[in-house]
Order: sequence, then C-alpha cells, then structure tokens
Amino acid sequence: MAGHPFLCFVFVLIMLVVSASEDSRDPRVVSDGQDSSEQLEREPLSLKPTVMAVFLARNKAHSLPYFLGYFERLKYPKDRISIWIHTDHNEDETEWLLRQWKDSVESMYQHVDFISSWEVVYTSESVNSWPRDRYDHLLQLRNRGLNAARDREVDYVLYIDMDNILVNPNTLSELIAQAKPIVAPMIEPPPGSLYSNFWCGVDERGFYRRTEEYLPTIYRERTGCFEVAMVHSTYLLDIRVPKFKRFTFVRGSEYRGYVDDMLVFSYQVKKAGMKMFVLNTDVFMKMPLPSHNYSTIEEERQLSEMFFMNELAPGGQVIRSEYLPYARPPVTDFGLDKIYAINLPRQEGRRLRLTAVLRDFGIKAELADAVDGRDLRHDDLKELGIQALDGSTDYLRNGHLTMGDIGRFLSHYKIWADMLSSQFKEILILEDDLQFEADFRRKFAHLLREVREKKLDWDMIYLARKRVENGMEPAVEGTETLVQPLISYWALAYMLSDTGAKKLIQSRPLSKMIAVDEYLSLMFDQHPRDDWKAQFKGRNLRAFSAQPLLIYPTRYNKGPGHMPFRDEL
Repeated sequence: MAGHPFLCFVFVLIMLVVSASEDSRDPRVVSDGQDSSEQLEREPLSLKPTVMAVFLARNKAHSLPYFLGYFERLKYPKDRISIWIHTDHNEDETEWLLRQWKDSVESMYQHVDFISSWEVVYTSESVNSWPRDRYDHLLQLRNRGLNAARDREVDYVLYIDMDNILVNPNTLSELIAQAKPIVAPMIEPPPGSLYSNFWCGVDERGFYRRTEEYLPTIYRERTGCFEVAMVHSTYLLDIRVPKFKRFTFVRGSEYRGYVDDMLVFSYQVKKAGMKMFVLNTDVFMKMPLPSHNYSTIEEERQLSEMFFMNELAPGGQVIRSEYLPYARPPVTDFGLDKIYAINLPRQEGRRLRLTAVLRDFGIKAELADAVDGRDLRHDDLKELGIQALDGSTDYLRNGHLTMGDIGRFLSHYKIWADMLSSQFKEILILEDDLQFEADFRRKFAHLLREVREKKLDWDMIYLARKRVENGMEPAVEGTETLVQPLISYWALAYMLSDTGAKKLIQSRPLSKMIAVDEYLSLMFDQHPRDDWKAQFKGRNLRAFSAQPLLIYPTRYNKGPGHMPFRDEL
C-alpha cells in the first residue's frame, strides 16, 4: 500500500468514518438532556450506568448508622457504584465509623476511596457555623469528588449530604430514568417546615425568591420532574453530558456574589449553560430540621435522634447499617408502676412503629388493645350504660360523638379501671401516634425528679397536649418544668395517679359521655361549657402539664402522613 497514495488515502478515510460511527454509538457521549426530546442513549439493560456517590462528612457520627443503613438498601447493583469519602475537622467518631464501614463493604462496591485529613483548613466559631473559607473548602471537596469520578470514567455522580436519608430504595434508578443533566430527588420537608432541597425562583442576586410553584410542588399538588432555579444538598449529575467536561464547583475570579456553596453551584451551572430539575413523583428522601449555626454536637445529636426514631419508623423498623455498632439505651419504666401504650390491633403498621420507637428509646411499656369503634353496636352501648351527654358536641370540631370517640374513651377508661384494680400508684398512658421530644429520657427523668422532690400533690400531668385557648398558664413554684394548664386537647400522653383515676371513674362518665380530651379538661374545671360542668360534681382533678412539652403527635389530624386514630375509627 506504500506505493499507492490513493489507496492510503482511502484507507485513512474509512478508518475516520468507522471511528466517528463508534463515537456516535458511545453511550458516554450524550446530549445535554435539557428536555424530553433529547433522550439519553441507554446502555444495555444488563449493564446499568456506573455511579459515584460522594460522601463529605464532618461530625456526623450520630447520623451515619441511619444514613449508611438506608444507602445500603438502594436497589441498584453495588458493583456499579463507586464511593468517594472525605472527612475532616471531626470532633466525634465520624472518621472511625466511616473507616469501619468502608472496611466492611468495600468488596461489595465497585470501588471505595477513603480520605481523611487532620489539617485545619478553616476555623469556625462552632461546629455548625459557616465562614467564607469553609464554603470554599466544601466546593473544593465537591470538585475533587467530580475529578475522581472523571478519572474512573463513571457515568453519574451522586452528591448527598450525610443527614439526607434515602428512604426510597428506588431513588437512584428513578433519578437516572429522568435523563437530565442535573436532577434532585425532592426531600420531604421536616415536620412543621417548608424546607426542602430546591428553589423554584431566585432574585437578581441569586438568593431565594418564593414563587407560586413552590408550595404545589412541596405538597405534590403537581408531580413530575420540573425545571427549577436551584437544587442543593442531594442531586445527581450526568457527567456524560459534554458540558460537564469543563465544569467546576470552584468559583472563579469573575464571581461577585455571596460566597455560599449553593449560590456558587447555581452560578456555575448557569455559566455552563445547563439546567436543574427536581423530581417529586414519590417520597424519596427525608431529613431532620437544619440545626442553627451555634448548635453543639450534642444538641444536633438530640435533634437527629428525635428525627431518626420518630420519622424513620413508619413500617415499624428503624433502618441502621448492619456494619456499624449500635447500643440501645437500657430499658426503663422511670420508676412508674406501669406504662400503657394504646393501639388498635388492626392498625398493624402503627403497632409496629410504636413498638420500634419504644424499643429504641428504651421505654418499657405494655401494649393496651384499644376498643375499636367499628366493632361497637348500639346493644354494646346499652349494656355498658353508655349515653352521650345531652346536647354534647365536640368543642373544637362542633360535631357529635362518633363511635370512634366512644371507642377512644373506653380505651382510656379500661386503663383507669385496670390501674385501680392492680393497685398501681403512678402510671403513664400513651397513644400510638406519638413522637418523643429530643433527649426525652433525660427530660422526663428531670420532670419526675422535680415532682418527687417537691412532693407535688398531683392527679394528672400532661406530657403532650394541644392548647385550645391562649392565656397565662401559671408556672408551678419551685419547678422548671411544670405549669397549671388551661383547657387542653389530646389525651396523647399523660401521667395519672391512683387518686386521679378514682376521680375520673367516680364521676360516672359513661352515662354522660363526652370526648375524652374534653372530659379531662372538664375534670380540672377548665372547660368553658357551664351546662356540661353542671353534670359532673367534684371537678377537682389536680392537673399539671410539662412545659415545654415532651411528646407530640406524629402528624396533626389530616396533615401529610397523618395516621388515623380518632375521627376515622
């Protein structure tokens, strides 16, 4: 062929065409994925795309068993997942736990890189304060993770904060299926919050701007994969997209905005000509409320404990990594004669969750089967001598008693009677839709210590309630934890003494029944209905309440995630 220049030219031309054809078929060379018309070319079904997960951890020992436990449950081939871990500036056991986990699981995953550093890169006033150099350090680490992914030639990079919990094992597959260059799974707002990991709008400086799309997205009044102004905390990058070849997290000299990892990331994405998306078609992730800048490690641990124990056990099981140690607290009944936990046997999910939460908080309680309002018949009511109080309506709902209300009252009444027949002196009654306050054991023990040291003459003490009216509630002199309550709702959690149980039963409430919440308030003479009061003599229940409260409902009635107890029975 050396003697035939024309043949050499033809041979070179053929090789160029073949090479170009192979490049066009390379699944790693894809479009920017900006809309559904630019679908990514798929790898063979038998070979899923490769993913690198980037873990950046500092002082997260309290969340690692849960975070890693849920990550291990991802329904995605582990041999297609690499993990890049970096940890520094720790004041707890984060590094030790991550090393132990890495040594245990690295043979399962495609590759695990572990980097730790004791170098002081930045200084901050507290573990949760964020000076400018800390933001720059974080951006540098994210960029190092991106470069590690490029070096390993993976297809996707998953950035995930260490307190963002992947409760849905299909999250990674769902994100990849969206075929977007940058897509985030929507994080469920923590209870009582609208916080999530995306912004629908930003102002001219790049700061958050509320838009009319945000709430419908959070509440899932609209569902899908939506373009948004910013995603943060947890998101997936498709680094096969050509524009990622030159992408960097690190701010350049031209950046004039506020130095914050979210704002800089958003700026760099727009500079690269890419878009960001959020996916809210399912519950993918949960997280505790972000701690404030001056929280200590212990305060953050307590808040996280409350979240992990209360929020991550909907199916009765709190998931933790099987490769990390976990020591449950010793079981206690706090020196009470008995702790009753009311649950309807047919509500198995709630029973499993309640059992798991009690076990993980180390609380010795006996499950008490609730009276099921669905099973009550009028003959049963007649036999028990049950009659609604003439003209009785629920003070808040302005509705008549339901069979569910009657079943709930009887559930509590049975416990009052059992207390007296067992000759108990002090008990605690819990309903199953509860969540414990952070550091509940210590706070409840402190309340009990105050009650006993003061030799308080008490019949009932609320640990959870809903205040119906605003007004001054006098503090109990000589205590830090108790007030004298006004009318309150919920019988979610309260202590009862034997004298209190006698008063509640001796008033013969079954023959003039009202909702149990209202009966309790009426018996300490704080109900506004004088006509009801006239039906009950001796309204002298000595009632007190924890302040602040130690227990809350898992969800308010009809709120997102609410598990029915009263109205729906």
